[in-house]
Amino acid sequence: MPILTGPEPLTPELTVRPARPGEEDAVLDLLAEAAAWLAGRGIHQWPHRFPRESVRRQIQAGEALLVVGHGKPIATCVVTEADPGLWGETTEPAYYLGRLAVAREAAGAGLGSRIIDWAGEKAAVHDKAFVRVATTRDNPALRGYYERRGFEHVADPPEAKWPTSLYEKPAGSRQAEDFRP
Repeated sequence: MPILTGPEPLTPELTVRPARPGEEDAVLDLLAEAAAWLAGRGIHQWPHRFPRESVRRQIQAGEALLVVGHGKPIATCVVTEADPGLWGETTEPAYYLGRLAVAREAAGAGLGSRIIDWAGEKAAVHDKAFVRVATTRDNPALRGYYERRGFEHVADPPEAKWPTSLYEKPAGSRQAEDFRP
């Protein structure tokens, strides 16, 4: 079951909603902008451009989300109910948050933290025990970002395709600083 089926307020100024068929480029552009920003800092954890087909599948499944402000997408993420490739078959219900990217024009205002808190709030409402993320093991700044938001390191799976660290935090827990639009 998707985390949400229609638009809802994220803040008084922003809406979060499922990405729609035909919005693949909006999602891909946000991800590419984030990948370029990371690469400019010597961090190569994402491809220059994600495969269109993977985004199309996530949109069809209701997993790809867009945050819209002033009529245009300013952030994206994916929320799923399973990630067996990295987490294996787990018995604890969770939401798996990935591909979180905020447009550079909206960066630095706490929007990523607000999205993480929103996912945690939705997880609690939907009887999930955790929000989980997988991040690159080789990016200490990103690992610290998640740790400061209440995530605890769970494992570094040796069988992962890329150097990966797994994190989780209890559903409904908040660690974000206030979002400043």
